[in-house]
Amino acid sequence: MNELEKKLHRTWVQLLAGYNHRELAAIAIDAELDILYDNWSPYVISVDLPPEVYGVITKNEAFKELMVKSIELVSDGYIKDQNGYDMGQVPVQFRMKLIDVEDNWKDKVRELIQNAKETNQGSLVEKIFARDGKQPVIYNEMKFGSRSEIRIAQEFESRRVLFFPLPLAVRSDTGAAYLDHREPDFLVCQDGIWGILEVAWHHPDRYEKDSEKDIWFKKWQVS
Repeated sequence: MNELEKKLHRTWVQLLAGYNHRELAAIAIDAELDILYDNWSPYVISVDLPPEVYGVITKNEAFKELMVKSIELVSDGYIKDQNGYDMGQVPVQFRMKLIDVEDNWKDKVRELIQNAKETNQGSLVEKIFARDGKQPVIYNEMKFGSRSEIRIAQEFESRRVLFFPLPLAVRSDTGAAYLDHREPDFLVCQDGIWGILEVAWHHPDRYEKDSEKDIWFKKWQVS
């Protein structure tokens, strides 16, 4: 990655974060941005996305358009040919980022497959994502609803805080799973004090959903 590509990438991520598209900014951080050339002339801006989020962007037209438009805005006037002439608007393409090949990678994948276990962790998020043609984000054999949640989990790990990501909470009031089941983003224990942490997503009705969930959890608290 040359200096221009580094600056474009850095500015692109900050632009997304500045416009409150934090989920997309979190994805953009882990992407790779390259300007591809043909006979010394740039012909496309290629964005390589991690495999676990590639479908999130390419299958969601709104997300894809936001990513493209923000890259176009940042790169406007900076893409030039070998003679220094402005190339104007260069197309943007998305590719799946290839994983580096480590030693004994086949053995590691076989072990991952053999040790894979189905759990209740992230089950509701998985169902919701499946409805929208998406997949939860996987980190360290745990399911998460967003890249932002992974970064919070990494911070908890670095601080050695006990946490449970997307745990399934059940209170059988009605007998209907969609009413009796809830998944907080995080259940956290610090110094013997337990708490629930919800991560704000970029959804128009997120506040209302979190408020309803808050009422549901407070219902079981002992007065």
